Amino acid sequence: MENSNESLRLIHHHPGYLRAQAKIFVEAKEDSSALVAARTVAEASPGFLEWMHHPKTGSFVVKYRPGTLDSDHLMEQIAKEAGLKGVVLDIHSSSHRQELIDGLLDSIQDVNGIVYEATGKRADLRELVPSALFLSSIVSFILGEDRGRLPSWDSSLYRSYRIFMQFHRREVRKREKRKKKKEKTEGAKLQ
Repeated sequence: MENSNESLRLIHHHPGYLRAQAKIFVEAKEDSSALVAARTVAEASPGFLEWMHHPKTGSFVVKYRPGTLDSDHLMEQIAKEAGLKGVVLDIHSSSHRQELIDGLLDSIQDVNGIVYEATGKRADLRELVPSALFLSSIVSFILGEDRGRLPSWDSSLYRSYRIFMQFHRREVRKREKRKKKKEKTEGAKLQ
C-alpha cells in the first residue's frame, strides 16, 4: 500500500518506548487514514500500552510492555500500513536533540498538569519544586554532618530561592513596581 517516497524515521527507542516521525503525520488530523492505520497497528500489538501523536512535530510515541513485541517488526508494519516506503534509523540526526527536548517538555508539562489538578489548581511545579528544596535545606540544617546524601543546607536554600525567583520573575517585578509607586506616593504626601 506504499503511496509515499517518505520513510518512517525512528527517532528514539528504549525497551517499552519508541518515538518515530514522518512528514505525513505533521498536522495530521486524528482521523487521517495514515494516522489511523499507524495507530491501529500499534494498538493491535501485544503488550501495547499507549499511543500519543504530536501533530506539531509529526511524531508519535508508542509505549508497550518491554519484551512483549518486536519493535523492528512493529515499525515496519506501521510504515507499511501508513503507506510509507520503509523505516530509517534516524537517532543521530540534528532533529534528534529537538525531538528529545520536545518529548521531555511534553512529559514535564503533563506532570505539571497532574500536579496542578491534584492540588486543586492552587499550585504547580513552579511552587512545589522550590518548596521541596526549601524543606530539604531545613532538614539538612537540622541533620548537620549526618545529612547523608542531602545537599548542604545553604546550597539547597539558595537553589530554592533562585528557582522560585526565576519562575515568578514577572510577579516579583510587578510587586516591586507597586512598592516603589506606593513609596513615591507616601513620600509626596509627607512633603
